[in-house]
Amino acid sequence: MGTSPRPYRNSEIKDNFSQNPFIKPKSMVKQKTLEGERKERMKRWITFFRRNPHRFIMDYFGIYLHPFQVLMIWVLQRSNLAYIVASRAASKTWIIAVWSMTLAVLYPGIKIIACSKTLKQGGKVVEKIGELMTDHPNIKREIKNIIYSDDGAEVQFQCGSYIKVVSSSESARGGRANYLIAEEARLIPKEILEGVIKPFLEVRNPPYRNKPEYRNEPLLKEEGTISYITSAWYKSEYWFSYVKTCIRRMIAGDETANFLAFDYLITLYHNIKTEEMIKNEMSDMDTVSIQMEYLNIPAGSSNKSYFKPAMFKRTIKRAFYPFKDETFANKKNKNEIERVDGEMRFVSVDIAARAGKMNDNTILGCARCIPEIGKGYDRNLVYMESNKGQHTGVQAEKIKKIFFDFLGLTTQDEINHWANINSQMDFIVMDIKNIGVSIYDSLSQVTVCEDRGITYPALCVVDENYDFIRQEERDDLRNRTKGANPVPIIFPINANQALNSEIASSFRVALQKSLWHFLISEADAESFLIKSKNKDFMSTTDSDAYARFLNSYVNTSFLINECVNLDMTPVNGMIKLTEKSGLYKDRFSCISYMSWVLSFFDHNLLREKSEENDIDYILSLVQVV
Repeated sequence: MGTSPRPYRNSEIKDNFSQNPFIKPKSMVKQKTLEGERKERMKRWITFFRRNPHRFIMDYFGIYLHPFQVLMIWVLQRSNLAYIVASRAASKTWIIAVWSMTLAVLYPGIKIIACSKTLKQGGKVVEKIGELMTDHPNIKREIKNIIYSDDGAEVQFQCGSYIKVVSSSESARGGRANYLIAEEARLIPKEILEGVIKPFLEVRNPPYRNKPEYRNEPLLKEEGTISYITSAWYKSEYWFSYVKTCIRRMIAGDETANFLAFDYLITLYHNIKTEEMIKNEMSDMDTVSIQMEYLNIPAGSSNKSYFKPAMFKRTIKRAFYPFKDETFANKKNKNEIERVDGEMRFVSVDIAARAGKMNDNTILGCARCIPEIGKGYDRNLVYMESNKGQHTGVQAEKIKKIFFDFLGLTTQDEINHWANINSQMDFIVMDIKNIGVSIYDSLSQVTVCEDRGITYPALCVVDENYDFIRQEERDDLRNRTKGANPVPIIFPINANQALNSEIASSFRVALQKSLWHFLISEADAESFLIKSKNKDFMSTTDSDAYARFLNSYVNTSFLINECVNLDMTPVNGMIKLTEKSGLYKDRFSCISYMSWVLSFFDHNLLREKSEENDIDYILSLVQVV
């Protein structure tokens, strides 16, 4: 028959109960003892891992941590306010993913929200978690589900915890979190952070806190916590004040506030990057971007700086995009921006001498100039590109292509009609020093564009209506013009020290009056293009689409970098601007030239308005009489 595998037979349990129903059977006493010991062991392990989360990550999850990553985890674990500023490739997003999972498992039922500028950027946290699941079985067993939606992504855990990813927008309102992580915090608008994201925080109340003996115990209270992880940015932006607040609290002895920073050398030391990789990444970056992205040094203007970052209003979302030659067609450009009443359009060019010359690029910018009564022309910089110097004929053809694309003229009939009426509403501003005059020569000839099947008209210097051009210079450029019936729309810039001083001053005044508006940052642009469902930007077949659509936004950032790093020195009563070592000022020259020309149109517009007011005043007196 065999024996029962159970330690006690039913008859024995029944006998024990019959003798004394208040004495538990031996089997139940043993079971309780084992369960009690197990609970005690669990308590000790949980306490140990909560106090040493890096051990939990390495021993339970099976994830190796570099020493600097252990330090990051330690700072995040002990802080109610943590601010970590780290260079590119310093595993910021990866640490967020690992730390979030650690909290989710060690604190059942915790609500964690990772906030980022865009859903795409925040989604990288969930992507990292998905990758870690594949390689680490204990992570996979803890996760119940991963959900993706139009509003974000969510990782649900078996213990009731969750990690949600949200974007920094008004649509995120109403969320609740016990732990907040601001990923790339410098990019999150302050008003969204303060008005939408921070109010998410609430205290975590595990079930045992509802018992009377634990309800009012202050040592058991779990504060809502926020951690900031970001790369460096401009000192003039609000994020830097948050950094300083955190450091002040830390220096004052507040152990709940901690600051940490790493530069790119940490990635070299731990073989995350190689020197060759870093050099390749830096090769096309300006010095200010390298300073912030790799050296982890916030950029700020010096006392000598003539321009301040706050002067540059980045409010324009939609950029202009010219046709690609291979997709050009004699039809309306779907990326065209409609013209409004009274609008003028300017294309400005700063010329590079030749390809490969350091610190020398041909810069081309397109601005919509819209009259504002009593103010002047609002300048909206909607396109900017940078190219290495090329043959003069090639550069001239490119300028004409972008100019006529910007005007929305894509058929031969439209271009011919524009040339015939010459409305004096569209102009080109260009540097004619050195190689620039050769490009003027090419522009002043008829250009047959074979790849587009379009013939562009000859262009030449503006006529005598614009008296701020020296007559001898005008005459010289007229004599150089070879094309028949050229259209007079080119404003030449042949700068000397005096004119450079005037141009710099004029540009600064226009910035101070908020006459200039610039494209939003590339991070904001990425979010805008995704939300606007731009199919070309999100194309999976066009590998260059992503870079092409963000190019103008990136070049706008470079323009601002150049401007804020120009030092001003007074020389003989004039302003001299010099770039710091390794920096350019090509973009500054391109846009400041255009702004200087526009200042004369401002004067005419304001004078016309003043004369209108005088006439209205005289007429009112006549009516009174």
